[in-house]
Amino acid sequence: MKSIQARLGVGLGSSLVILFVIQWFVVTYTINHLTDEIFQTRLEHDAESLMAAVIVVDSGKISLPFASITDVYQRPFSGHYFRIDGPVNTIRSRSLWDEDLKTGGMNMKPGKVYMHYLDGPLDQPMLVYGIKIKKRGQVLTIHAAHDITDFQRDMVEFQVSYATISVAALLILMFLQTATIRQGLKPISDAQMQLAAMRRGETRKLDEDAPTEVQPLVLEINRLVELLSQRIERSRNALGNLAHALKAPLTVMNNTANGQIFKDQPELRSTLLEQTDYMRQLIERELKRARLAGVSEPGKYFNLSKDLTPMISMLESIYREKDLALDINLPENAVCSLDREDMMELFGNLLDNACKFAKNIVRFTAVHSNSLVVIVEDDGPGVEEAKINELLKRGVRIDESTLGHGLGLSIVKDTVTHYNGKLEMGRSVDLKGFKITITLPVNERSLKLADIKL
Repeated sequence: MKSIQARLGVGLGSSLVILFVIQWFVVTYTINHLTDEIFQTRLEHDAESLMAAVIVVDSGKISLPFASITDVYQRPFSGHYFRIDGPVNTIRSRSLWDEDLKTGGMNMKPGKVYMHYLDGPLDQPMLVYGIKIKKRGQVLTIHAAHDITDFQRDMVEFQVSYATISVAALLILMFLQTATIRQGLKPISDAQMQLAAMRRGETRKLDEDAPTEVQPLVLEINRLVELLSQRIERSRNALGNLAHALKAPLTVMNNTANGQIFKDQPELRSTLLEQTDYMRQLIERELKRARLAGVSEPGKYFNLSKDLTPMISMLESIYREKDLALDINLPENAVCSLDREDMMELFGNLLDNACKFAKNIVRFTAVHSNSLVVIVEDDGPGVEEAKINELLKRGVRIDESTLGHGLGLSIVKDTVTHYNGKLEMGRSVDLKGFKITITLPVNERSLKLADIKL
């Protein structure tokens, strides 16, 4: 059980159930005990009255003037009964009528009080008080009994009523407990929603006005996000600065290669120019990637129309001399649960590659549902089917006449693989050039964290 709310709910709910069950037993036992004491006091008083009223003659015979005892012992089956056993005879209350009081045949000791439950003359439950005494040298056994049928019935009704009230109170307390737990965990839910908003790019940090228990976690998350953003920004800036810094030495090297000193060494001049040109391509590539990615926002979800529009404008500016027509088909307000940085690099490579080889038109089509399907087509020369697999090898280029260093499609392949996606390449039916189709799952449970930052 990983849910904090479920753990607290089960723990506190179990405690409440146990508490109410114990309380029910304690209250029931207490009432039974108090009632037994009340009955015992009454029966003890009746037994003392019987002791005082019973007459013992020298022969051991006992008698009882019924006028000296209460009327409840006179009415048949009144619920109050007694029996007095002497050495010679036995006296029973008239309330027993033709029945007898079942005393259980216990071996009683003189002077000791016995309290026990027995069945009455009508098989009703009875509480019986018994004591053995000596009067005028004769041993007498006195039993006084009280019918407890009404009490037991009332007790059952009380137990049912008390249990019903307890269950209702328990349900109310559990409801209040659940509401209290939810309210107590609300800061965590708020932090979770803020994290989701941060991933969508709607906010840059979590609200630090949080409870004491949650605030350290919120502060640490904000610190890590800020640190990550700074590191990525510094890395991108360092890459751009390095590329700019290398331009001047490359220009000097290129001018030197074209100078008088290398005129008599055409092979060395050709090699030097080729390598400086290759380095220039790398620098231009990295600068272009930095411009396409824009401002670093780590963890932000990818908004198709919002994020791709600036990239498309940048590509139109870069390839202005080709006068390309970019046919862009994007769903409106589609936000994918895919990392923005990865997607900017992925689609930047695809569009850059298409613009590089296209003659007049580049078509970009995106469909967003349970998965993100992107189709990029151009009207360039295309690639023969036999050479398509070679394109995915790092550094391999089919057309050496076009600027580029061959890393674009290999980066595309690695990114698609890390997102459990599918990549297909072929020839466009409409535009007759190169066509690449990418399918990426957008269900967050099926995603892997892409860690490609080449």
